Amino acid sequence: MAERRGALAGPLRLSAPVSFGILHLGPALYPFLAAHPEIALNLELDDRFVDAGADGFDAVIRHGKVHDTRLVVRHLASSRRVLTASPAYLERHGLPASVSELGRHRAILYSNRDTDWRFEGPDGIAIARPTAAVRVNNGLVMRDAALAGAGITLLPTFMIHQELARGALRVVDIGLEAEGAEVHLAYPSQRGPSAKIAALTEHLRRHFGTPPYWEQDV
Repeated sequence: MAERRGALAGPLRLSAPVSFGILHLGPALYPFLAAHPEIALNLELDDRFVDAGADGFDAVIRHGKVHDTRLVVRHLASSRRVLTASPAYLERHGLPASVSELGRHRAILYSNRDTDWRFEGPDGIAIARPTAAVRVNNGLVMRDAALAGAGITLLPTFMIHQELARGALRVVDIGLEAEGAEVHLAYPSQRGPSAKIAALTEHLRRHFGTPPYWEQDV
């Protein structure tokens, strides 16, 4: 009945990564909920790859490639991944200029994925396997460790754009681009598109912008 009168209503259950949810998704959702007050949102932040269909989510936000063929994937925004470190760390340990030189540096690594860093070069994929100084399963803690001078880390621009803009962190340029990190919304294909998910997708695209606002500061 709500959809027949042009309103969006009812429960909406979403899953999203912790850091992206705190920094960007939450602030983007508040005006959407204000415009559609009959939606009852249940947002769960979790860095594990939840099974959208089996776990009962209407949609999931993913940072990176979505390989599950049971999901319909909608692109929301672009985000580069860059090597970064504090000026104090780079002053003490020097600035690496190649993939091989990264191996001599202390690294802050994301513990939920493989510990190698992959870069796209003219001869294919170049892989660095740095020595871990810190392993942690949360990007915000990785960012804070980099700010504290604990080492070099590889993070998406949406997590560090403000720190780069004010000079608290610096991009470490080794002449190669790290593998990309697109932001997607995905929903189970067997359910089909809903008016709520379609409206949310368009709202998030407009809110993040093209290019997204976190790329404009870098």
